[in-house]
Amino acid sequence: LRVYILFMGEYGSAAPWSESSVKGCKRFLERVAALTDMISDEPIGKELETKLHQTIKKVTNDIEEMKFNTAIASLMALINDIYAVGKLDKDSVSIIIRLLCPFAPHVCEEMWETIGGEGYASLASWPEYDEAKTVNDTIEIGVQVNGKLRSTILIPNGADKDVVLDIAKNDDKIKYATDGKTVVKEIYVPNKIVNIVVK
Repeated sequence: LRVYILFMGEYGSAAPWSESSVKGCKRFLERVAALTDMISDEPIGKELETKLHQTIKKVTNDIEEMKFNTAIASLMALINDIYAVGKLDKDSVSIIIRLLCPFAPHVCEEMWETIGGEGYASLASWPEYDEAKTVNDTIEIGVQVNGKLRSTILIPNGADKDVVLDIAKNDDKIKYATDGKTVVKEIYVPNKIVNIVVK
């Protein structure tokens, strides 16, 4: 109930009550509680580590600005990413417990005891993020042909124009859309979009 009230909308604003959303928050907390059964000795992968640090940053900033609903939403997204991987190390579980504790203290204190945390989770040090680890190695951008979106591609973050255009032009959907046509212009807005003009 506490999580739902903080999640239902912008803090202090009126929002309609939704019993199905209360149940959704309950399911979220059940998934969080089950993280203690997913603990593995293996370190988390680079992609999940990036998402974890992005979540620490988001929750920290959102709490400062009293944006509790978006802080909880980012934790929900992180839990989905963890379940897609299927395992998590103990340190990462500890971080998630401390991030969620202001919103769901009861279940978090139970989990804290389960993983052998010292004292209370609510009194433990707040997790810190590494700014370098919040940056994605790859990003997804759209590719247009004559201004119409035809595909999306993954590119290395900060890649130069030639590399991005090469990836775009080798995409099967883009090859199909430009087949037999003359490329007039190639426009690349860094880390945003590619537009190939053909006639």
